[in-house]
Amino acid sequence: MSMLTSTASWLGNNAVYRWYLGREPGERPVIAGLAALLVLLLLWLLIWKPTSDWRDLAVNRYQNAQDLMDYMQANETAARARKSSSTGAQRSLLPVITRTANVQGLRLNRIQPEADGAVSVVVQAQAFNTVLSWLNALQENNNVTVQRISVDAEGQPGIVNAQIRLI
Repeated sequence: MSMLTSTASWLGNNAVYRWYLGREPGERPVIAGLAALLVLLLLWLLIWKPTSDWRDLAVNRYQNAQDLMDYMQANETAARARKSSSTGAQRSLLPVITRTANVQGLRLNRIQPEADGAVSVVVQAQAFNTVLSWLNALQENNNVTVQRISVDAEGQPGIVNAQIRLI
């Protein structure tokens, strides 16, 4: 009971409560109703509305994440197949080209992978027969085909510059 008496004494010393007691008896229920309405409005504005907004945002984020997860699971096999077909071919083509060029004793001046999986190779001042034998080895042993080739004669007989696109 001591808590109840301390609250009553605090309330009795409060200026707002004394002001409330100074009002007409007919005004007091209206003031009490407005005070209760104000307390409910403050509870709604400070507690209920932010909590509800946060919950709605969390539900929206969860739904977006779930939709993304469902999409990724539905397209996983297609993405893995696309990845292995596009990058796998390009990754395996570069080592094959450089390895066979080293075996043939051919010096490659520039090797450039292209977006579609092809590889552009520039050869300068190399023997024509060595370039042909390298291209033949690529075709027969590694199933690499020449899509486009441009060969220019160098100043010495049998020496050429070439630009080759391999797929």
